Order: sequence, then C-alpha cells, then structure tokens
Amino acid sequence: MAAPETTAPTPRPSGRFEALDAWRGVCALSVVLFHLNAGTHGHRWLNNGYVAVDFFFVLSGFVIASAYQGRIDTIAQATRYAVRRLGRLFPLHVAVLAVYLLLEVHHALGHPAAGFTGPRSWPAFWMDLFLLHGFGAYQLTWNEPAWSISVELWSNMAFAAVALLVRRRLPWVSALIAAALTLALIHPPPLPLQQVQIDRLVPAFICVRDFFLGVVGCTLYRRLADTGWCAPAWLEVPALALSLAVFAFAPLVNNLLVGVAFFAVVMIFAFETGPISSVLRRPIPQALGTSSYSIYLTHSLYTLAAFHLVKQAGLALHRPWLLDADGRDLLILGGPWAMDALALACLAVVVVSSRLTYRWIEDPARLAINRWSNRIGRRRA
Repeated sequence: MAAPETTAPTPRPSGRFEALDAWRGVCALSVVLFHLNAGTHGHRWLNNGYVAVDFFFVLSGFVIASAYQGRIDTIAQATRYAVRRLGRLFPLHVAVLAVYLLLEVHHALGHPAAGFTGPRSWPAFWMDLFLLHGFGAYQLTWNEPAWSISVELWSNMAFAAVALLVRRRLPWVSALIAAALTLALIHPPPLPLQQVQIDRLVPAFICVRDFFLGVVGCTLYRRLADTGWCAPAWLEVPALALSLAVFAFAPLVNNLLVGVAFFAVVMIFAFETGPISSVLRRPIPQALGTSSYSIYLTHSLYTLAAFHLVKQAGLALHRPWLLDADGRDLLILGGPWAMDALALACLAVVVVSSRLTYRWIEDPARLAINRWSNRIGRRRA
C-alpha cells in the first residue's frame, strides 16, 4: 500500500500547537505521579517523571519563539513581553505560596521551635516569592516544583534580552548558547564554588540549554514548513516510543541527551500530521494542556496531603506504609492495587482543582495583565 500523502500543516484558528499543548498536560500528570511516589504497578515508569521538566523547557523555547521571534525590536516591546511573562507565571505562584505560608503558620503555632526553619525558613520564602531560588541554595524549598518556574522566568527574560540585542540573528545565537551550555556541562570550567553549589546549578543550566534548543527548533520548523515539507504521519509512532523509552530508562541516559530526545519529539508533533496528534487534539487532552501550569504548580499541595493521609491510615491500621527506595519515600500501604487507587484519586483531585485555579486565578490574572501591558509604549492620542 502506498504511504499517505503528507501536506503542510494548516494554520489553526487558535494559533496554538494543540498536540504539543496536550503533551504538556500529559507530562504535568507524570510529574504529579513522580512526586506522589506511590508503589503502583507502573512505578518503574512513573518514578522517572522528573524528565518531563526537560520536555517543558524545550517546548517553552519552541512556543515562546513561535509567538515572539521578530516581535521584540524595541525596549517597549521587550518590556511588554516581560510584563506578559510575569503575568503568566507570577499570580498563581504567589497564590500557592500563600497557601504554604498559611500551613507553616499553623505548624509554627503548634511547634514554635520548628516553625519557619530549614526549607521553610524566611530567607527561603523571600527567594521563592521573587522566583530567585532556581539557581541558588534554596532551590527545593516551600513549593518545590516552583524551582523550575524560577528558571523558566529567567530563561524567558534572557530570550527577550538576546532577541533585542541580536534580532534576526536570534536562531544562530540561541544555537551558540545551547552549544556553549552543553560544552560547559560536559567539561565544567574551574569555578570558585563548592560542589554542592555546582550540583544545584547543573539542573538549572540544563533547563536553560533545553529552552534555547526549543528556540532553535522553532526556526527549523518554520523553515521546513515554508518549503512545504511536513513530518510524515508515521513518524509520530517512533516519536512516542522514544518518549516512553526516555521515561522508562531515564537513569541510564545522560541528562544532556534527554533534552535532545524531546527536541526531536517536539519537532515531529509540531506538524500534527499523525493519528496520535488527532487523539491529542480532542477535548480532554486539550483541557489537560490548558490547565497544565495549574497542575504543575499546585500538585505538591495534594501529594503532600496524600502522603499524610496514607501515614495516618498506616499508623491506625498498624501496617507498613512507607519504604525507602533509592533515597525516596515510597508509599506502599495496601500493596500495588491500593496504590493504583491512590494515584488515580490524587490525579482526579489535581485535575479538578487545577481547572478551578485556572478558571479563577491563572486565566483572569493573565488576561488582566495582558490588557494592561498593551498600554506600554503607546502614546496618548
């Protein structure tokens, strides 16, 4: 049988890469299950959900470049872009951090000596609040997933600065940045830093590298699409297999290669030509993609609650509920079937609550700040 004809992707009314948006939602759910760390039947696969962060950064660079490449030529445009990015990331971050602050106040009232210490200290709080902790000593404090949002914010700001300075050379400079960071991570230059500081910088620099890989990918996608070339539909199957392999064997794969693998996945699914993209463009995957930021940023509250519920149930039933597995606390109460049920319940709560936080916090704040940002740089009539 002849292979199906491939045609150039048609512009979408929303201007979004819908299959990639759905991928973002799927990856956000994998991070939820990674942080829940329950001994489910699929624990081997779900235990490597942290690699989804690499996908987020490659996709972020791709989408940001798609929306803003060639549109940041003046200080006013760069300022408008920066305000919009702050409006996209900050409001929900502050809301979740406020919940953690209330929880710590409650904890301090019952245990004065233990309140606001360690990862919940006041210095850590201020670093978290202003999203400065992704590159520093307070990386995994308060709302732990927010460390990557900190790196995301400053990667976004670096994009604006580079775009403003080099303009049409942005793709080439982005490629140089990605190559330089890759080289520095392979052969770290001698720095007057302690090993613990270097260990904290490595994940952040990998994320920045992945972001600029995404910027390069967007340029490549545009040039291919302009020539009329389109990724064959059958390529989505090996792309999906590659993604699953990364999740399954992440500990055996060099960290720097994970972002490269997801670069290939993003490039293929950007064309949305295959059957998997058709599934991803359906309402439920699209809804997950829309609320993926809420899923990612709020889920630690629910995984923390699940941990305490399992703890209390285990103590009440006098049954083992926790196991040390590779240095992480693995929930095991009731065996794999019970943990399957826990994981599904946690996912359901996270998805429903994230739709609410998207509807009432994330989206209204984003739209309000976008409207305000439109005034920047405009003269009064």
